[in-house]
Amino acid sequence: MPRSSSLRRVLVIATAALTAAVACSAPVAPPPAATSAAPTPGPITVYTLEKPEHQNPAPIVWDADSGSFFVGTMTDGSLYQGSPDDPTVHVFLDGQPGRAAGGLGIAGERLIVAGGIYGDIRVYDLRTHARAGGFDTGTGGFLNGLVVTDAGNVWITDAGRPVLWHLTAEQVAAGEGTPTSIPLTPEIPYIASPDNVEGIVALSETRLVVVKYADGTLYRIDLDPQAPQGRTITPVAGATVPLGARMILDGDRLAIADENGVTVVELSEDAARGTVVAQLRDPTFHDATAVARIGDRYLVVNAGWTDPPPYTISSVPVPA
Repeated sequence: MPRSSSLRRVLVIATAALTAAVACSAPVAPPPAATSAAPTPGPITVYTLEKPEHQNPAPIVWDADSGSFFVGTMTDGSLYQGSPDDPTVHVFLDGQPGRAAGGLGIAGERLIVAGGIYGDIRVYDLRTHARAGGFDTGTGGFLNGLVVTDAGNVWITDAGRPVLWHLTAEQVAAGEGTPTSIPLTPEIPYIASPDNVEGIVALSETRLVVVKYADGTLYRIDLDPQAPQGRTITPVAGATVPLGARMILDGDRLAIADENGVTVVELSEDAARGTVVAQLRDPTFHDATAVARIGDRYLVVNAGWTDPPPYTISSVPVPA
């Protein structure tokens, strides 16, 4: 049984946002730069966030150029930068009440943050930590999974509204503009709670795969401006990942955080079928919400929705 639910996530975030003390938003010094390759972490099995008051980490993204990973918190949108060789994950930017980090992505020298229940998308300069742009999708959503394509297009899932949000590379570079959306209904059944589409990966500029949290169904989305509503949506047969949250593309596999750990799904060449090939479970997992690959390890974010500090990221071997 899962240790948490989406409703609990919303309550935790909303309560924390209303009661958290106002934090300083000035950037702090980043940890020492690492190599640009994806090294194999040493004997570290658990990474710990530097400040325990920054609760409920959720998304993670690996940045090959800086040789570091970034983590965001749902409680106040604090951002962290970690090195594979340092067990302490250091503050990149302190958050503040009224912000959340539901998804993270890297586009060149920009860090893109999906704002969870607040519906905003924030852009930061990786070198200076300064705000470099912002976008708004309105109220009623829950911006969650985020992926940046090779061409710099940004796609963001919404666990509260039945759409995908899109930013072009030009909008990200400019730091302004109006996000566009494509509808997901009726092919992906909608329920009026934050249990809809969460994780997302890009197989190409025109093909995405998403997972629906509530029932674990995977869907292939083929983008086509000539198609009705600008896309064709097809269920991926053969595999479901209930409680599937953020995920990454790892070769021809999906690594999907599923609250209890990580489920690995191997995709067929056309992404029409999936096969569950591994389920990773570990005593260090506490509400696993996101995963990144570094060398031969998966880094798994432990949201610890109702846990006391410290808040951690687990390091586990990638299955063969």
